[in-house]
Amino acid sequence: MGTTERLVVELPSDLVAGLRALVRSGAFGSESEAVEMLLRTWYGDDNAEEPDTETLRAFVAEGIADAEAGRLSDAEEVYTRVLARIDEIAAQKTK
Repeated sequence: MGTTERLVVELPSDLVAGLRALVRSGAFGSESEAVEMLLRTWYGDDNAEEPDTETLRAFVAEGIADAEAGRLSDAEEVYTRVLARIDEIAAQKTK
């Protein structure tokens, strides 16, 4: 991992509780490890190319067309899938 720096942050209590629950569950070895993984996931691969504006516009247009056609996703189902994906990423990191 290279050099590290200490960072002190203030977070809402519910986020801190969720973070600590992730560590207690074994998904992460520490709070720092969890925050690192979340930030790395947020920023993505340094070598990944950003999509061009036209690609983004096409993606948004497709989403709008799906919504107008009634092809919607339940927010709770999406949330569950996102949490499952986070668990998968965490499991891969601990291998």
